[in-house]
Amino acid sequence: MYIIINPKAGNGKTKKRWEKEIKPLLDGKKIEYTHIFTEGPNHATELAREAIKQNEDFIVAVGGDGTFNEVANGFFDPENFTPLNPECKFGVISSGTGSDFIKTVEIPKEIEGSIDILEHGIIQKQDVGIAKFKDLEGNPGTRLFVNVADTGLGGDVVDRVNRTTKRLGGKFSFLIGSIRGIMHHHKSLTRLILDEDEENAYEYNANMTCICIGKYFGGGMMISPNSDSTNGKFSIITIQDGSRWMLLTNIGKIYDGSHLKMPQVKEHDLCINVKILSEDPVFLDLDGEQVGKGTDFEFEIIPNSLNVIVGTKEELEEK
Repeated sequence: MYIIINPKAGNGKTKKRWEKEIKPLLDGKKIEYTHIFTEGPNHATELAREAIKQNEDFIVAVGGDGTFNEVANGFFDPENFTPLNPECKFGVISSGTGSDFIKTVEIPKEIEGSIDILEHGIIQKQDVGIAKFKDLEGNPGTRLFVNVADTGLGGDVVDRVNRTTKRLGGKFSFLIGSIRGIMHHHKSLTRLILDEDEENAYEYNANMTCICIGKYFGGGMMISPNSDSTNGKFSIITIQDGSRWMLLTNIGKIYDGSHLKMPQVKEHDLCINVKILSEDPVFLDLDGEQVGKGTDFEFEIIPNSLNVIVGTKEELEEK
């Protein structure tokens, strides 16, 4: 295994966790590995890309959802977004705040269980999304995501959460960030175009638009209960025409998926291509990281393109 560790993940606790918990478990199991620490934003992408070019075929990310996103980006050619090595495996050990990616693929947050999956888990070919947008400086940007992209309220919440210490953990940090975001949120008239079907574009007053591969975001909010990360399609969830009071009083429903029953929430047809046109500039969040702000966003899916090592405790016990 080639292990890429973000020492600042988990509110800065991951380096100590590596030394005191993760490394001793790996050594105790006599697992062969090399490891390296990231030194700043996007370094994990560079490390993963270079490792694959040096014929590493099993790369493990240690950190949170942002680290997983960066490492997964390194699996693909930045020019044409084809896999650098279609056989290379992607494993994760969660040591972050939100830990939403692992919930859909059924990887435990507990370290020993996640290492068991790295040893004995199966390969699941997961979908990856391409996002095209304007970055926070207004320059054109393109980036991959492996879980959920969202525009509007979600990006504002992520910005607020990432500017805090996250000492309360993922669920409460995102809950408090959501409440603060809602209090300052403004809706924007939006046009949603699925699979380039301009004639049937959907127009709405958007609180938030979510382009989902996985089921969860925001530290455990089940935004898209019906998502399947292997079916080659995006699930699209829009929240619209919601007042601040409505959003605040119903925020609990998003944790169990019952928000889909609300009239302000719409689950759209599955699609492979999405275009969002917003009347006002809105934030873009990819896998828990705010990466851009603008009025024009495009998303395209790359089906079954990432070899994620997954498993369940029950499957491991049977083995």
